[in-house]
Amino acid sequence: MAPTLEQAYRRRWWMACSAVLENLFFSAVLLGWSSLLIMLKNEGFYSSMCSAENTTNTTQDEPRGWPSCNQQEEMLNLGFTIGSFVLSATTLPLGVLMDRFGPRPTRLMGSACFAASCSLMALASWNTKVLSPLIFLALSMNGFGGICLTFSSLTLPNLFGNLRSTFMALMIGSYASSAITYPGIKLIYDAGVSFMAIMFAWSALACLIFLNCAVNWPREAFPSPEEVNYK
Repeated sequence: MAPTLEQAYRRRWWMACSAVLENLFFSAVLLGWSSLLIMLKNEGFYSSMCSAENTTNTTQDEPRGWPSCNQQEEMLNLGFTIGSFVLSATTLPLGVLMDRFGPRPTRLMGSACFAASCSLMALASWNTKVLSPLIFLALSMNGFGGICLTFSSLTLPNLFGNLRSTFMALMIGSYASSAITYPGIKLIYDAGVSFMAIMFAWSALACLIFLNCAVNWPREAFPSPEEVNYK
């Protein structure tokens, strides 16, 4: 099912444009943590830690009216810290894996992890009193999947010869700009769409990344322009 390098070269514009969008909406989205934190608190994640004495706020505008407190926020911020650590700390092993196996397995693994992380958040929101601890696994997989997508996309500029630096800038810029994703999702959430529906839809979109990679990305790593002529 995987294409050859020659076939991938003919599809390079599609691959590059789709990679920019995938980086923008699926890579370092944890950088927009503040918006996700508000949604998680509104959904009642770790609200069971808030007693009447230590409650600082109650989300009265929300149908469930979950209490909020400093202990809850500290626990959720711990999940963000773990996810951010995974996002950064896995770069070394990912580089080793990509040198050995190429970007295709890394990208397939990353898109699968991201899809799973969104599904876990959706499932956990169904019963946050019991399933809140799943947020730690979900955020870790979110960070790992995001950095896998970013790292694998950094090999694509090799397909563009003299435009290699331009496309490298696009890949890095879309990665850094992914902080806007959660604020955008919060706008959808504030419009009345349920958190569970948003996360399941986002998971389905991540599955499309998996399909796109399976169809268009070759098994081999992309050689530099000095090493091969695709024509």
